[in-house]
Amino acid sequence: MHTLRFPDETDDAFRERAQRTGAMAKVLVEPCFLNRLIQKLLRDGTLTESTVLINPTVRVEYEQAIAIGGIGESLNATKNKRWGDGPWILPLEPDDQFFPERITYLYRENSLYNRRFEQRIRLKELMGKNHRKLVGDAKYFTKEIFLRQLTTDQISAIRRILQIEPGALWRAAQGKIFIPLPKREVQLEFDFSPQGSHIQQAE
Repeated sequence: MHTLRFPDETDDAFRERAQRTGAMAKVLVEPCFLNRLIQKLLRDGTLTESTVLINPTVRVEYEQAIAIGGIGESLNATKNKRWGDGPWILPLEPDDQFFPERITYLYRENSLYNRRFEQRIRLKELMGKNHRKLVGDAKYFTKEIFLRQLTTDQISAIRRILQIEPGALWRAAQGKIFIPLPKREVQLEFDFSPQGSHIQQAE
């Protein structure tokens, strides 16, 4: 017979632990039913109330990122992550969006992961359709292999577009350094309405 009681645990110790666990479960379960996505999933039958009660969806928070999912699977999936201080297990927020069938990762804006990701995206944008593949190559190959396979035209393109040497591109794609890159241009539109002719930023 399966039991939640530890061997040699006294009645008082078991009662205290059960009460503490029950209070913790309540703190995590009740916010699940207030989450708008979970409410939708309950209405369409994707989730059941018993599923939410048994395995509530929570926020497993770290200094640089958040994992949203079940407690056990989220802790297990993030145990080897280098996301700074944590983990902290917190209840779901009403507006949290997540993938119900798998763990969802949210990276904080100031996290190293997010900064590296955004830098690679911007490098690809700047390199353009003809040379954006070089950023992916720099990320996945060793420095020696990446530099060896570059053509003369590709080396010239890196120097012309990014104003850096190929070795610096490799380090940037690897997330080892952050380099100053031109900001994205903001598209503007003119307002020719009778109310005025000022410039507006396009959304």
